Amino acid sequence: MNEAKRDALKPEEELVDVLLDFIIVSATLAKKVTQAVRERQIKEGAYKDVKNERTGCRDQRPANCGCRH
Repeated sequence: MNEAKRDALKPEEELVDVLLDFIIVSATLAKKVTQAVRERQIKEGAYKDVKNERTGCRDQRPANCGCRH
């Protein structure tokens, strides 16, 4: 927001603007941190697709089995 408009705001309105700016910056930072953590987990091999982890024991068939009994 430009300075001329900010000077014309009431203190409550200015506080609301500052808090909204804070929320926007926080949300953007949270998205970037989440993305960085996911990328690091994938790079380290810690992130695995649960569907590919199925072993086919008991009543479950392996994920790549397309046959029906």
